[in-house]
Amino acid sequence: MTRSGSILVVALLLSLVFVAGCGGSDSPAGTDTDSSTDTDSSTDTTAEESTAPDSLRLTREDDGGSFEIQVGGTIELSLEANPTTGYAWEMDDPDPETSLIEQIGEPTFVSDNPDAMGAGGVLTFTFRAVDRGEMVIKLVYLSPGVADAPTETFQIDLTVR
Repeated sequence: MTRSGSILVVALLLSLVFVAGCGGSDSPAGTDTDSSTDTDSSTDTTAEESTAPDSLRLTREDDGGSFEIQVGGTIELSLEANPTTGYAWEMDDPDPETSLIEQIGEPTFVSDNPDAMGAGGVLTFTFRAVDRGEMVIKLVYLSPGVADAPTETFQIDLTVR
């Protein structure tokens, strides 16, 4: 093989190595295109925020579940109750000062049978997510005069994004 033929073969091999090294990417040479090494937490947070809903409607069937919501979002929690008997649903929050949610207004009660005195119905709480993080929301159904022994509980894990 002639000297000019050898140079041509080497040039061809170098160009093939260069093209293979670029991986067909449109990125300039020397640019790191591996997205697994680029971690931009602000982008990740934005992506997570966009998937979390801005409102939740929860019922007894959601007890024990895990849920996500965006900061500023609302949570409506509806549970069966009969306030005329003295039983009451209450938040069981060991440290309300660090809570990620706040209750909006008073709970509303809708009777199952408005014509029947003392009928049960549905009590609905409304909360607003006020800060990012994770928490457990727990409510207890207490009988009158027995604050330390709930007859029912409702609990979920909540992530505020």
